[in-house]
Amino acid sequence: MALSSTSAFAQDAATDPAAAPATEAEAAVDAAEPAADANAGDDTTIVVTAQKRSENVQDVPISIVAFSGDTLEKNNVVNLEGLTKVTPNLSVAKGAQTSYVRLAIRGIGAASNTTVEPSVAVFLDGAYVPRVGAVVSSMLDMESVEVLRGPQGTLFGRNASVGAVSFHTARPKLGDFSGEVTGEIGNGDRYKLTGFVNVPVGENSAFRLAGSQQWFKGFWHNNLDDKQYGGTDDSIVRGSFRTEQGPLEWIVRADYAKISGDGATNIDFDPTSVTAAQFNIFANVVGLGAPDTDLKDNDMNQFVTADVDDEQWGINSTLSWDVGGGSTVRLINNYRDWENEQLDGDVLFAPSPVLSRTGTFDSKSQNHELQFISPTEQWLDGRLDLVAGLYYFHEKYQQGENLHMNTQFCKIAPAAAVGLCNTFLAANGGTKENATVQVVNQKVDSYAAYAQANFHFTDQLFATAGGRFSKDKKEGDYDQQTNALLAAVRATESLTFPDVNDEKFTYRLGLNYEPNEDLLFFGSYSTGYKSAGYNSGAGSPSLTTVAGQFVPERRVFDRETTENWELGAKTSWWNRRLTANLTFYRMDIKGFQDRAFDGTSFTVRNAGNLRHQGFELDVVGKPLRNLSLYANAAYLDSEFTEYDNAPGLPGCAPRTIAGVPTIPAACLGLPFQGQRQDLKGVSATFAPKWSGRVGFDWTGDVGSTGMTFDLNSNASFVSHHFGGLQNDGNPQTIIDGYVLLGARATLNGQDDRWSVSLFGNNLLDKQYEAGNLYQLLGTNLLQNNGIFTGSTAVRRLHADPRTYGVSGTFRF
Repeated sequence: MALSSTSAFAQDAATDPAAAPATEAEAAVDAAEPAADANAGDDTTIVVTAQKRSENVQDVPISIVAFSGDTLEKNNVVNLEGLTKVTPNLSVAKGAQTSYVRLAIRGIGAASNTTVEPSVAVFLDGAYVPRVGAVVSSMLDMESVEVLRGPQGTLFGRNASVGAVSFHTARPKLGDFSGEVTGEIGNGDRYKLTGFVNVPVGENSAFRLAGSQQWFKGFWHNNLDDKQYGGTDDSIVRGSFRTEQGPLEWIVRADYAKISGDGATNIDFDPTSVTAAQFNIFANVVGLGAPDTDLKDNDMNQFVTADVDDEQWGINSTLSWDVGGGSTVRLINNYRDWENEQLDGDVLFAPSPVLSRTGTFDSKSQNHELQFISPTEQWLDGRLDLVAGLYYFHEKYQQGENLHMNTQFCKIAPAAAVGLCNTFLAANGGTKENATVQVVNQKVDSYAAYAQANFHFTDQLFATAGGRFSKDKKEGDYDQQTNALLAAVRATESLTFPDVNDEKFTYRLGLNYEPNEDLLFFGSYSTGYKSAGYNSGAGSPSLTTVAGQFVPERRVFDRETTENWELGAKTSWWNRRLTANLTFYRMDIKGFQDRAFDGTSFTVRNAGNLRHQGFELDVVGKPLRNLSLYANAAYLDSEFTEYDNAPGLPGCAPRTIAGVPTIPAACLGLPFQGQRQDLKGVSATFAPKWSGRVGFDWTGDVGSTGMTFDLNSNASFVSHHFGGLQNDGNPQTIIDGYVLLGARATLNGQDDRWSVSLFGNNLLDKQYEAGNLYQLLGTNLLQNNGIFTGSTAVRRLHADPRTYGVSGTFRF
């Protein structure tokens, strides 16, 4: 059987503490020294499966970064968000709901708590995970992670229009009885216990069981009730079985994860976004109380009734058959069930019980993929190799939103409705649960056939050509029921979505030159797409009612397509002690599927066209056997080339007066600050010009004790960028650039039987924001047009403060 990427990572990490690669460049450097007694020129490779087959990462003509499980641990990466510290041009944005994760590559992504398909596809053990919110749990017993930058529309499909992230869990090891247990204590009252056991069954089979339990109270202190928030208890277990019988290898994995707790977020009020008078109105006039305004502390001041219940399970079967002649047929079958329900507290983030929300998300999906992988050096005298496959995906997805009127709701009601509001709440015991109820259903069936071939004209020159035909079918329905007092926030609306039938041929063409084993130059043109879909956002007035006419087509948005050009080089020097990889790219996105906020809710539409271009650089030097130095950087030039119907600045959103949308008087006659504006030439959100990291990894012996040490430190940086939840060019949403310092120091016992680690992230305690949003009901709370015409109150999502802890591991 061919050695898989996960096995290669595990072997190199085990034989040489310095050999766990942190990037594609590091992987190549470490390939030269896989063992303590190896020579620098040994022909040992680190392999990845970015093109469905096992390949040396330096031979793959795409922009890719790869990490072993050991490297993730060294860099304190325990979840999806942590990958951004080690991967330039990858960003992960969070929101008030745990189900909201915006995963973006090269500045392009999509919110995960809507029916919009992701722009970055996520795969777990070769199977597509349709909802990114389902991967918020810790990465348990990982062997490798691959981040593929740029469209992967040929081999990975319609929802990899700008890239893909592929997670590989540890495979059971044949003939090896082993295990480990790790205990960990961290700030924020965090305690964690994790481990695995690998049990052989005869010579050709093995079981592996891994589990993790974390208890975490959170980082945020709430001044209102003197309690601690932001924590969850996480339970994860995964069992896997592997057997090899003649030409067959079969791996079956089953996993279960549960997250419970408050899951509350610290969303501070930015006092510089409004005038002092407006802030006083928010805090005093409507009786909401003063929110926390200090962006540099770990305090919050808001009414919290938050509760999250996230549960999922999945099963994966991967059957590989060596059909002879070096060819392999592989069948992957996968089923995943994810449910998330969260009461995320007061949605005004005020110190009063005003209006709370319960969000529900339920995804049941299945993947089936049949692959054929040819040998690389046998067809046509080594001139041709091929990867081909058939694919089917099915998902039933339901999301919902219920708003609850709490005891102080009538403080924000219009003056004419206060009496009616008080009477209504009094009749309902002072509160009204489920004052609005939304249910959205969607069913998706996707079919695809793909093939990609390499044509070797000479030993140094080869071309890549591949294509994928995808066909997508969608159907569903939308129902929004509303209490009369909330009609201005959520309009009653009910319909069956028009059927969506979308299909697209995406392809990849490349020309590659490899003059020797240390140099690879490549150029490529590739395409990707996201299918048309349904707008699940609620609001007022009804989206499907236009001039008294019912227009269900307004709930449908069109496809998004991507064209990508790349020119790159992968180079190794001085017997692979220095590796430098550089990729220039240009992506053109047409029909960009974007969200717009109207003051009460988000809607999705085709925004226009984007151009994202820049470069990605990965450099690793290994001046000594036990010392690695690395530096990564990415430059991104983001610009809308067409968006003449973009949302206006939030303070100019139309108000509904007597049932008629009316633009505020201050905004009349302002062509670029009215209800709509032209964003041509403006950059997109979460698209910083610069991102990257620098760091080192140093290992060595502790005298003659038989013990070893490992010191790792890195500083990651991101330049300033728009960080709002919609593209509107509002300077109020700019996030300042920041640098984060992390480190880990580990002492290993004799024969690596035990280890003790001290670790920390954000060691300089940089108080920065992970994103921002506009104050809900800002118009009703008189927060608009204070600092400048179009301005409004801004809420800033506080990112994690300094974190630190100690862990101990015992291995057997």
